[in-house]
Formats: sequence, C-alpha cells, structure tokens
Amino acid sequence: MDKNINQILDSALPGADITLPSGEFEGPVIITKPLRISGKNTTVWAKKGKVIEIKSHGVTIENLRAELTETDESDIAVKTDFPAEVKNVEVLGSVSGFGSEDGYFDVPRTIELGEFASDAENTFSLSVNVPEKTEIICGIRELSFTPNVLHSGRNDLTITVSGISDKTLLYAEVLFKTRFIRRIYLTGKPGNIPAVKNKCVYTAPERDFSQAPQALLKEQTAPTDVISFDLRQDSTLSALEMQKGQRVSLTKYCGSQFKIFFTCEKPQQMEIDPYIFLLGENDKAPGDEYLVFFGNESSPNGEIKYFPHDGHIETDISKTDYRVKKIALTYAIYAGNENNCFSSVKNARISIRTDSERLSFVMNGLTSETAVIALEFYLYKGEWKISAVGSGFKDGMARLCNHYGIQVIE
Repeated sequence: MDKNINQILDSALPGADITLPSGEFEGPVIITKPLRISGKNTTVWAKKGKVIEIKSHGVTIENLRAELTETDESDIAVKTDFPAEVKNVEVLGSVSGFGSEDGYFDVPRTIELGEFASDAENTFSLSVNVPEKTEIICGIRELSFTPNVLHSGRNDLTITVSGISDKTLLYAEVLFKTRFIRRIYLTGKPGNIPAVKNKCVYTAPERDFSQAPQALLKEQTAPTDVISFDLRQDSTLSALEMQKGQRVSLTKYCGSQFKIFFTCEKPQQMEIDPYIFLLGENDKAPGDEYLVFFGNESSPNGEIKYFPHDGHIETDISKTDYRVKKIALTYAIYAGNENNCFSSVKNARISIRTDSERLSFVMNGLTSETAVIALEFYLYKGEWKISAVGSGFKDGMARLCNHYGIQVIE
C-alpha cells in the first residue's frame, strides 16, 4: 500500500474523519482506532489475503473499493472484528464479520448473453445465491431484471433485453447492492435472428443455507475479462499528480485518445528518447514492429505514434488489437557518453493531456539508471489502467529491449 495512506491512518486522532486520495493503492489497510474513512475514487487492492481489516470499534468506511486481484473471489477481502458501518463500499471478494452479509454470493462476474434478436424483446433466465436482501441497479433502459429486489438465499431471475439495434453492442455494468456493492458485467450482440425466449445463462450451485455464515465459502470460477466499449473520459475527475506505485483508471481520466509529453532539466549534450513497447499477455512484444521509437514512428495499428520533431506521443488505445494487453512507456539516454545517467536528470516529468492535463508523474530518486520504465498502461478486467513505475536499468537500452522480448545486437 502507498505509504502516504499509512501515514494518514497512523497520524489520525481517534474519531477523526479521513479522506483517502484518489487512485489505486496496495493493501492491506489495518484500522486500529475509531475512524470515519472516506474514499475519493479510491481503490485498495491486494493480490491475496485481506484488503481491509477493522480491529477497532467505531469505524465507518465509505465511498471506496476493496479488491482481491489474484485469488479466488471466495477469499475474504474485508474483515471486521467489531461492529462497523459500511456505506457505498464496492467489494471484489468475500467479507467476514458482517453477520448474514458473510454468506454466499453466487453471481458470475460476467454474464454473456450471446447473440439475440435486434429490435425485439428477448428473455434470459438465471438463478443466483445472495447473502442478504439485494437491490439490482442497472441504468440501461433497454435492459431489465425481474425481480429487481432479491431475498437472501436462492433466487430465480429473468433478464429482458429489448429495442437494441443491430448496430449496437450490448455492454452493461450492473450493481448488486446489499450493505456492500458487487459489480457484474453483462454483454451480448444483437443480430438478425429470432427472438430469444428464456435462455438459461447461469445456474448457481445448490447451497446449504443452514450453515453459519462464517463457514460459507463459494466455489465460483474465475471472472472472465471483458473489453469495455465505453472509453469516454470522466470530466468530473480533477487532474491528478501520480505517485510512484500508484494505479488509476486510464479510461476514466483520459478516455481512449490522449497525448504524452516529457520534460526535464538535463545537461545540454544529453539526449533522452522515448521507447514504447506494446506487449502481449506474457509481457513480451509480439514482434519488432511493436516497439515504437525514432526508428519506427508508429505501431502496427496506429495506436501509438511518435513525433520526433518535439518528442510527444499520441495514443488511441481503442485501436489496440487482441494481442496487446500492456503498453510500457520507457525513456533511455542515447548511448555515446558512458558517464551519462539519470542522476544528472532533474524534474523528469510525464504529462498526459486531452484538452488539458489529466495525469502527471515526476520520476524522482533515479541514480545510475540509463533506461527507465516510466508508466505502464494495462488492460485489467475490461478496463485500461495506468501504473506509475519510475524505475529502470543501469545497463541501458539493450537490457530494456531484452526484458520485453526484443533482441538487439550490441
């Protein structure tokens, strides 16, 4: 977790109201005193183990997201040892210590409807298990759930899709709201086929609901990644200066099209050039053409373009094909003087702009590195995100290329 959040919690007086910074921060968060903790577009995540642990009475957490990233969703993300209040807290994972809320939540992360009739009424059936009374919230008028309020335990549902043209792909985010919020994704493709009637798209496991909530663990498959069709910038988010290790939603801050600028203070004779690697699932470039630099000014689909006259980069991530899962933005000092390294570079600053600056990152603390990974854009569960890295290699551009699977001759 970013130590700034640790400092905020450690320095707060009991009973204080705390507002967390926006962005994504690695957990766990351990709360040991009475506090009201409010997020502001804040996600706390952990690969495994608890994301948030409450070890004090008088705690309220609100307006944030707790997410387990590399483990089964039945594992506990939020745990409390005392009565605690939660408001508008989205969770990816299970919870413990919240009474009946600890029970089964058998709803798939993604519901794939498949093809259905355009401009007609289509119905789909599913059964789900939920721990408490649950409200289903969906903001798309062509999509409805019946019933939209569920009782605790097993429920049979009908999804109705109607009035969607064959030129529109269905992508919806649906919230299942108890004291916590769980987000699912629903996808489908309208076509020139007969209307679908009562097609079963999911059947929850049979459960013994007489068990104590603390003993209930789900046996749910891993979520399916979904590509988001909504790449619009969220204009309600103010510009953000990122800190090293911080992650935020690139989609929400910048949309799909943006420009990248690099500025710094450096010795006059030193040359620093950008190198942008488009990477597959194994963090390796599919081919040499997936490295954009002064010798190759555009990626295969034009999603990355480099303009050597002033050094800026233009990006349109909506053009990336299925092979590209990550984009690494790196900078390297041009070979020629073995004494040149980033210790001589001051205020190395990345600025990402749409109509105005949306994100920035200053790379501090560099020493003998001659090539650095500044930022990484990556696709995670259907959404493009950005990670502030700011670290690199002492042995130059060749090492950086080899790291990403491109062989160079020295």
